[in-house]
Amino acid sequence: MLRLVAHRFGPPAEVLSAEPGLRPQPGPAGAVVRMLASAINPSDLLTIRGAYPHRTPLPFVPGFEGVGVVEALGPGAAGLRLGQRVLPLGSAGGWQGWKGLPAEWCVPVPEDLTDDQAATAYVNPLTARLMLRALAPAPGAAIGVNAAGSAIGRMLLRMLHAAGVRPLAILRAPAALPAGEPAAAVVAEGAALPPLDGGLDAVGGASGLALAAAIRPGGTLIHYGLLSGVPLPPDLGRREGVTVRPFWLRSWVHSSSRAALLEAMAEVFGDIRSGLAATAVAARYPLTEAAAALAHDARPGRRSGKILLVPD
Repeated sequence: MLRLVAHRFGPPAEVLSAEPGLRPQPGPAGAVVRMLASAINPSDLLTIRGAYPHRTPLPFVPGFEGVGVVEALGPGAAGLRLGQRVLPLGSAGGWQGWKGLPAEWCVPVPEDLTDDQAATAYVNPLTARLMLRALAPAPGAAIGVNAAGSAIGRMLLRMLHAAGVRPLAILRAPAALPAGEPAAAVVAEGAALPPLDGGLDAVGGASGLALAAAIRPGGTLIHYGLLSGVPLPPDLGRREGVTVRPFWLRSWVHSSSRAALLEAMAEVFGDIRSGLAATAVAARYPLTEAAAALAHDARPGRRSGKILLVPD
C-alpha cells in the first residue's frame, strides 16, 4: 500500500513523502476501505502545516474527504456490505491506498453519483447546507457572503438563491464570480455594504468586521473560516448587536449521531444532484505525483475545481 505521510509539520510540499505501508485490518466493528479518490482541501494543508498539533499525532496521513469501496469488515460491523462505495469520514487518512476506520463512520454513497461527485461531497457541501440550516434566513432576506468566488462561496450563493433569499456576493474582484452564478448584487471587498439581515464569513479580519457591521441589529453572522488569518474580536456580537455563531464542521460531525449524519448527507446528495452543491474537478493525480498535485492546487488564482489524489 502506498500512502502520503508527514513525519513533521511544515509546508506540505516539503514534509510529505510517498511511502509504502501495511494494509490495515478491520477492528471488531471496523471497516477497511480501498480508496478511489481523495480531495485536497485547505483543512488538509492547514493540518500538515501544524495548525492543530494537539490533535494531530505524527506521522500523519492527510485526507479528510474522499470516496472508496468497502473491502473488509469486522465481525461486529453493521449496515455495510463488501464492495459498497462509501465516504470514510470522521478522521484523516484518505491520501493512501486503504483506510481503516470504525464502520459507523462509513456513509454509503448513492449509485447515481460519480466517484468525483462522491469524493467532493463532504467538506464544502455539508458545511454549506448545515450553515444554511443554522442561519435559517427568511424568504427575501438579504444575506452577505464574503469570499463568494470560492467553491463553497458559490455553493452558498446557489443555495441562498434557491431558498428565496437575496444573496450579496462580496468579492476581492468582481471577475472572481463566474457568469451565471446567482447573486442579488456583487460588491468588491472593502466597498460600503448595504444593510443586511445576516452574513456568512469565511475571512475574518477586516472583511468579517465589515460584514458584521452591515447586519441589522438582531441578525446573525456565521463565522466559518479565517482566510485573512486575523480572528474576529471576541466582543464583536455585543459591539454590533448581532449574534456571532462560529461553525466548524468537525465539531458538528463529532457531536452528532450517525442518524443525524446520514440524514444530513442524504440532503447533501440531493443538493449535488440538483447542482446546488456541484463541485468541478480540475485534475486527478496519482499519489506518486503528489508534488505536482500540490503545485497545481497552489496555483495563484486557480478556481477551476478541486484537485483529486487517486491510488496508483
